[in-house]
Amino acid sequence: DSKLHQRAENDANKDMSLSTLTSKSLPYFQPWKPTSGPEQLPPDFTFLSESCGGKAAIGVFGGGVMGLLMGVFLGAMSDMTPPVTVIGGKEVPQAPLKEQMRTTMRATAEKSMYWCRQFAFITGVFSGSECLVEKYRGKTDVWNSVLSGCVTGAAMQAKAGPSSAAFGCGGFAAFSLVIDSVMGTHS
Repeated sequence: DSKLHQRAENDANKDMSLSTLTSKSLPYFQPWKPTSGPEQLPPDFTFLSESCGGKAAIGVFGGGVMGLLMGVFLGAMSDMTPPVTVIGGKEVPQAPLKEQMRTTMRATAEKSMYWCRQFAFITGVFSGSECLVEKYRGKTDVWNSVLSGCVTGAAMQAKAGPSSAAFGCGGFAAFSLVIDSVMGTHS
């Protein structure tokens, strides 16, 4: 019985070494290293590009990031200086620099969020509907882009009524056709 107890203590001491405790108890990610053996396979993210939901999610995320960047750029480029007001022949002093900066930052953030929402919506609807049209038709050609452009344009103008949705459908479908023709993705 004492030998069994002593053996259990030795096993416990081996498990309590500093390197064993550190590698087992700290929450950190192990970097992926390319190996030649099957013991560690590289991460597989093909499920994102194979499903329509994954394609739409990638579109929403990518469009949102592009929209944020475009909003920052356009927000910085827009003219935020207030007009000089003259009362009784005298200029009214401008707001302090801190207030001007706060107003500029707020306007830039609003513009960034506006563009983020617009781009995320457009890219999400376009990529998701293109995937669905492609799966339904069973073909990969230019008409998938045209049909998904129609869906995207109609969705963008849906709040304005059916005539606006039809006009948006035609406009975005034509735009998709021109872009596909110029880029030559479906030759």
